[in-house]
Amino acid sequence: MTQSPHPSTASDKKALAETASSGAAEKKKILVVGATGFLGAKILRNLTLDTSIAVVAMSRKGAPSNESTDIEWVRGDMMDPASLDRALQDVDVVVSSANSYMKGSLDTDFQGNKNLIEAAARANVGRFVFLSIVSCEAASAVPHFHAKKVAEDLIKASGVPYVFVRAPTFLDQSTDFIAKGVKAGRFLAMGDKTTRWSYVLTDDLASYLAKAATFPGGEINNQTIDVGWRDGPKSQQEIADLVSEVIKKRLKVRVVPWLVFRLLARPVKLFSELGYDLIQMFLFFKKGVYVSNISKQEHFFGPAPTPRDAIARWAKSQQLIS
Repeated sequence: MTQSPHPSTASDKKALAETASSGAAEKKKILVVGATGFLGAKILRNLTLDTSIAVVAMSRKGAPSNESTDIEWVRGDMMDPASLDRALQDVDVVVSSANSYMKGSLDTDFQGNKNLIEAAARANVGRFVFLSIVSCEAASAVPHFHAKKVAEDLIKASGVPYVFVRAPTFLDQSTDFIAKGVKAGRFLAMGDKTTRWSYVLTDDLASYLAKAATFPGGEINNQTIDVGWRDGPKSQQEIADLVSEVIKKRLKVRVVPWLVFRLLARPVKLFSELGYDLIQMFLFFKKGVYVSNISKQEHFFGPAPTPRDAIARWAKSQQLIS
């Protein structure tokens, strides 16, 4: 039996090194914008599971202290176009979950997105995966919802192939006020107990955004994909009942009436851009149109979870059940 020759000479070793380098360079390069956020960190974790891609994370401050060796960190600021050009060098796919409205400003949501889209077009990016919001085209009165529709339109006009992943209400947040209430035996309902809207778990949303980035071929390009749960929208009473069943503890549902939001909108606008935005968001929910059509979700990302499954996973992550 003959054996393959070992690379014994300097030229052999150089050829092998060049081959390895070429293989590494062929990896699809995916840049995550908003990587240091609550959702962005989850997107990164999903992407690093795929060893066939090179994951790059953008941050204004560079790599965090607990950086993963599987991730390359680049400096970039959505309000600084030159930094975006540097961050987007040789990037194949951009995934953006960035926003600034929860910090009390909409600069990133409007001008920052515009800068990023223009930079992506200059860099000839092959796909722009953009986190948007369900029914944002019908929500011009909600500033951060409207910002998503403006960005969608800019991306379409740029000519960059896109995937809009449109999310409904997050069941969980970085500061999980629902979990805090549940631990105290209560569920705070906004507006009423009967109006239905759609929900998503951020673990699932991060998975969908990562799948959109790595989806092979061009079928997913230029698609707008709502995500949510299998059984349609739920009222807050239904959510509270499901949580009660999962944790085996009856919750008291307390309601903040719609009238309170309507009365507060004008005075709150005078001193809090964020507060006004959130009030307008809840008043938009009242219209009953904040509902995901998950047909494309199931086609591209697989079966949607049931509400009970999502709530059970959320409850376990919040240590509400073992």
